[in-house]
Amino acid sequence: MLLRIFLSLLIFSSSLFSCSLKDFDIEVISPSSGVSQTLWNKISRIIGKDLTGPMGTSEDQVFVDEIAKFQKLDKSLKSDHRIIWALRGGYGIDKIMCRVSSSDYSKTRKKIIIGYSDLTPLMLHLYQKYGWIAINAPMLRDFAFGDKSEKTYQTIVDLLKGKIKNLKFSDLKALNNKVRNVSGKIIGGNLNCIISTIGTPWQIETKGKIILIEDTQIAGYHLDRLLTHMKNAGLFDQAIAIVFGDFGKDVSKILRRFASKIEIPVFKSNSFGHEKANLPFVYGADSSITFSNNGAVLEMKPK
Repeated sequence: MLLRIFLSLLIFSSSLFSCSLKDFDIEVISPSSGVSQTLWNKISRIIGKDLTGPMGTSEDQVFVDEIAKFQKLDKSLKSDHRIIWALRGGYGIDKIMCRVSSSDYSKTRKKIIIGYSDLTPLMLHLYQKYGWIAINAPMLRDFAFGDKSEKTYQTIVDLLKGKIKNLKFSDLKALNNKVRNVSGKIIGGNLNCIISTIGTPWQIETKGKIILIEDTQIAGYHLDRLLTHMKNAGLFDQAIAIVFGDFGKDVSKILRRFASKIEIPVFKSNSFGHEKANLPFVYGADSSITFSNNGAVLEMKPK
C-alpha cells in the first residue's frame, strides 16, 4: 500500500515537472469557483509566482460580491499579460457576464485565454467580439491535481511554445448517415454553458462552424433537452458539422438518436471533455474532417 502511494506521488510530481509553466507570461483569473489555499500554493509553484484568491465551492458563488469579482477579472483582462489562464471552472462566470459584455476591451492587448467548462461564455465573447485566441484546454487546477493525461498537458504546453502546427483528433466515429468531408472553423465548449449564452449578446455563433460539444455526468433526458433546445434555437441550421466529446458516461443512444434528426454530419470523439483526455482545441482554427471507411479525423490549424 505504501509503495503504491509512493509511486503515485512520484508519477504526479514527474507530470508537473515535465509540464512546468514558469516560462510563460501567465495572468491567473478566477471568475468561477475557488480552491483551497493548499491548491493555490501548488499552482503558485507550477507557474513560478505567488498567488492567492477565492476559496470555496460553486455553491459559494451564489452569494459572491459580483462587483468585486468583475473588477478583479476586468483588471486581469486589461493587463499587459499575454496569457490569461483560468484557475478552474465550476460556477460563477454567468453572474458577471453582463458587466463583461458592457465593458470595452477593443483597445486592450489581444490575449490568449485558456479554460473550458464554466469559462465557455467568457471565451466565446472575447473570441467573437475582439478576436482573442481562445483555447479550450485544461485549467490550472487540472495541472495541480494531475488528473488529466500526460498527453493532454504536454499538448497544451507544446501548443503555447509554437511546436504544434496541426492539432488532430483521430478517433472520430460517425453517428449519422450524413457523413462527408467538411471544412470550417471551430467553435464550441461545454453544453450547459453554451445553452446559457442563448439570447445574450455573447451567444455562440455557429454559422459555417464545426461545433465541438462536451459535458460531464449529465442525465440522458437532460442531454436530449439541451441539444433539442440548441436545435430549436436554430444553432445547427447553418453549422457545418457537430463533434460530441466525452460526457463522462455512456450516452451513445441519446447522441445517435439526436444525430439521426440532424441534417449535417455528426461525430463522436473521446479526445476532449471533462475526463482524463482533454486535448486542446482553438476557437476559429481552420479545420477539416476527413472521412474514410476506417473512421474520421478532425484536423485543426491553430493560428
